[in-house]
Amino acid sequence: MKKALAGVLAVALAGVMTGSAMAQVPNVQVYFDPAFTQTQTACGNPGTLQDLYVVMNNWNFNITGEDFSIDYPPSMIWAYETFPDPLTTVSIGTSPTSTGGIAIAYANCCAQDGFQAVHVLTPTIVWGPCDCGQGPIPLVVRGYTPLGKTGPSAIRKEDFTEFAGVGMTSLICPGIIATEQSTWGQVKALYR
Repeated sequence: MKKALAGVLAVALAGVMTGSAMAQVPNVQVYFDPAFTQTQTACGNPGTLQDLYVVMNNWNFNITGEDFSIDYPPSMIWAYETFPDPLTTVSIGTSPTSTGGIAIAYANCCAQDGFQAVHVLTPTIVWGPCDCGQGPIPLVVRGYTPLGKTGPSAIRKEDFTEFAGVGMTSLICPGIIATEQSTWGQVKALYR
């Protein structure tokens, strides 16, 4: 009986340990659509404008500020950016990494609910020459470079503690994922 109880306890503890290890990582991602579902796109027509959507995911606290930068590839020319709620937002800088990045803060009344996806910025780009024959082109979120950060960060409203996150990569010309018809037996044979 003691052995069975010890086994159940070990399995329960393992479940608790892996549950916390598998928590979702806070990140900042650029999306190509206002529904925040598309992180990949084909080249746009040269000379056309397109809005991008910068979203904070999985922060799980009330956000009173954040900072990050974006590496725009040569096929995208940064034009300007707007905020979802400009009346409660103040910023320093602009999103391109070449300018150092952007730091955004919110009025005390209007902290963002980090328990859900938070749309923080809408950069508008002009499509330049783009060649998908060169392979995937990354659009990378990085840290606020004037402070020497390598990844994005956010400030919790309740105690002004700063937390680091991960900058995600979106793709232009993502390419085709090679697949091949197979049977389960053929897949298992690969590991013998």
